[in-house]
Amino acid sequence: MIDVYCFSGAGHSAEVAAYCAERLGGRVISIGADTVCRGERALIVFPVYCENLPPPVAGFLRRAEAGYAALIATYGGMSYGRALYDAQQLFPGSVIAGAYVPTEHSLARDGWRFDGAPLAPLLAKISEGSAEIMLPKTPKHILSDFAPAWRSRIGAKLVRDGNCVGCNACGAACPMGAMRQGRANSACIRCLKCVRVCPRHALCVHLSPVLSHYLRRRRCNDTVVYLD
Repeated sequence: MIDVYCFSGAGHSAEVAAYCAERLGGRVISIGADTVCRGERALIVFPVYCENLPPPVAGFLRRAEAGYAALIATYGGMSYGRALYDAQQLFPGSVIAGAYVPTEHSLARDGWRFDGAPLAPLLAKISEGSAEIMLPKTPKHILSDFAPAWRSRIGAKLVRDGNCVGCNACGAACPMGAMRQGRANSACIRCLKCVRVCPRHALCVHLSPVLSHYLRRRRCNDTVVYLD
């Protein structure tokens, strides 16, 4: 049994994690502020945000105690930057496999469906393998490290409508502590977990014209798996 640790805002990484956990016979454990990755082996699934690691994932990787891990970075058909390389630099144990997996984009909602078949070799290796690999330092846009959360907030505006009753389900679920009764502060990373968990569907996202145009240009649908 191998547990799958997952950070997921809009739910796409959670779908990948559930698929993998079913085949590994393990649990899906949500990555929170105090979650620690334990055990001899673990699979870690997380999304790529603006070619970067979500801050909760970076903190989780630093405090991990597992000996071996495979890393899966999900991305919405745009560039994944060097997220796997960055994740390996933070993980204290041995990384023995990695993959970039395309999913539907959380902002574009383009209908792309996750295909788990290419992950079979990775799941086999995390079950039995132990040979450490070095994940490649793939290209990253020169501006990707320039205030990524701020750029997301500028391009994607969270809107609260009249259905909000102030239950603060969004605030309880927010991994950054950025939401309160449907209003986000500057710590928001636009993971959209608040939109997903709102029981009254009172939150939605309005995209800027520039971002909307950019998201129509889905560039990459490739699953890339690294085993050696």
